[in-house]
This record gives sequence, C-alpha cells and structure tokens, in this order.
Amino acid sequence: MIEDEPISAADAAMYRLIVENAADLIVRGDAARRRNYVSPSVREVLGYEPAELLGKHAYQLVHPDDLARVQDTFGKISSAHPNLSLVFRMRRTDGRYIWVEGRYRHLPADDGVLAVLRDITAQKNAEDALALANLQLEAANQALQRHAHQDGLTGLANRRRFDELLETEFRRARRQHSPLGLVMLDVDCFKAYNDCYGHIAGDVCLRRIGQAIEGTIRRPGDFAARYGGEEIVVLLPATDATGATVMAERMRDAVASLGITHLHSPCGVATVSAGAAAMRPADSSDEPVALVSIADRALYQAKADGRNRVRTGAPGTDAPAIAAQ
Repeated sequence: MIEDEPISAADAAMYRLIVENAADLIVRGDAARRRNYVSPSVREVLGYEPAELLGKHAYQLVHPDDLARVQDTFGKISSAHPNLSLVFRMRRTDGRYIWVEGRYRHLPADDGVLAVLRDITAQKNAEDALALANLQLEAANQALQRHAHQDGLTGLANRRRFDELLETEFRRARRQHSPLGLVMLDVDCFKAYNDCYGHIAGDVCLRRIGQAIEGTIRRPGDFAARYGGEEIVVLLPATDATGATVMAERMRDAVASLGITHLHSPCGVATVSAGAAAMRPADSSDEPVALVSIADRALYQAKADGRNRVRTGAPGTDAPAIAAQ
C-alpha cells in the first residue's frame, strides 16, 4: 500500500491501478528514506526494474552535483514542511542522467515520504537551449551596438557616438556646474603622407596614431573618437582648460614618439596639431557645439603656427588664449 488512510478494497484496487499505470514515477519511502514502493513506470523513466530499487536509499542515483540540494530538501520534509518540490538529476541504467521534477509529501503516520517524479529532460534541454540562444542574441546585439558606435579603421568610437556622449556630458557638466574639456587633433600633412606612401600605409598610420592617443587616456570617463578624416577628438569630463592643455600635449608627444617616418613633414615623422578647450556650461543658452568650435579654432591656430603643437582656445574669443609647445 502507498496510502496511510484506511480505504475500501475497491478504492485500493482503483488507486493501485492508477499508480501502476501512471507515466510519472511514484515512490514511497520510509522514515529512513529508503524505498518501500516503486511504481512500474520506473522501467520507462530510469530503466530499472522496481525490485532493483526497493530498500535502497533515496539518495541513490542522484547526480553528485545535486546531492547536497536533495539532502537539504529531504532533511526539511516533515509535518512542518509537508509538501516540497525539487528539480535535480538522476542516473539511468545506461549511465545517462535525466532531469526530474520531484514533488514530495510527508506521510505523518510513519514519517514516510510519498514522491512523484516526472522526467522533464526535454523541457530542461529546451530551456537551456533557449537560455543559450538568448545569451548568443545578447552577445550579437552588443557586438552590433559596438560596431554601430565604432570607427572601422581606427577602432575608436565614431562621430555618431561622440555626438551622443558630448550631449550627455555637456548636460552632466551643466547639472554639476563642472568644466568639460575637449581636445581636437589633426594629423599634420596627412594628404602628403598618403600621396607618398599610399592609402594603405595611410590607414596603418592613422590607426597607430589613434591607438597612441587613446593610450594616453587614464580616467574611465575620458573618451576618444574619430571625428572625421584624419581628425580625432577626445572628450575630458571634469577637466578645465589647463587640464585639457596638459592632456593635449601628452597626446601630441605620444604621436611624435611613434617615430612614423614622414619625409614630407618638417619634423621627418608623423605628428599631430591639437586644439584644447574647456567650458563650464552655465545655462540652457550654452550649447555643445560651442565647445567644439573653440577647440576647432585653437586647432587651426596650432596649424597656422607651424604644426606639431598645442593651442588652447578660450570661450568668447576668436583666438587662442594659451600657446603651448
């Protein structure tokens, strides 16, 4: 018998008929959690004959990685916790593990347990496949997002991403009443470099310069992007004009230190000119484009003054406020 309540012979026969023809595996365990009844469906579910499992402990056949959870659940089954459930793996006769969902009911008459075990391997495999597909989709979306924001040649962020972050950081600077720095750099005599060495060499040169500039960035919030052509821009949150100038000089020096031969440059190597600028947005009348314009004017001044140098622009003026070499 698998029930503890007194029932009629007819009811007992009916219950036995149901249990012995159920697709789910039905098991009764005693107070020591040893099996004293195993339904015939064990042949389909696990491949064993019922007699092979009688008298064996409930922990038998449990996957080692799931054993602690199963032991914990069985330790809780009592009148205080009469109904518990658990998903774990069990070993079949062929050595293969299947996933089962176990539903357990405490039997107060002898402190036994009634278990109904359902094979959910197909469902679990489908869930795992769906989870993997979701992870792959998320990875693909992230890759697509990166590509959408990345310049294919230099590996830096692209102009679109720069425009987005400039707007974001400008608003943040306005809220926090903090300065926002910007450095705009342009490769000196780059057309002559392409004409002399070819466009493939020009691409390699621009890529190395972009990497050198990005390599000077130390803070997580600083951000380098290819602005267009041979122009690179670096956004420097919480940085004033002096700090932007120091960073611009560091970038200029990093590029010159690459030692990329450029016979049509006065320096004999590839160099950059840089314009540094900073603003402390005061009200809604200030716009991000104003910061770019200041840095751009300073960059052209650096070019006019001989290239391979830094000039720093000041808000509200048409000429650089600081000259740096």
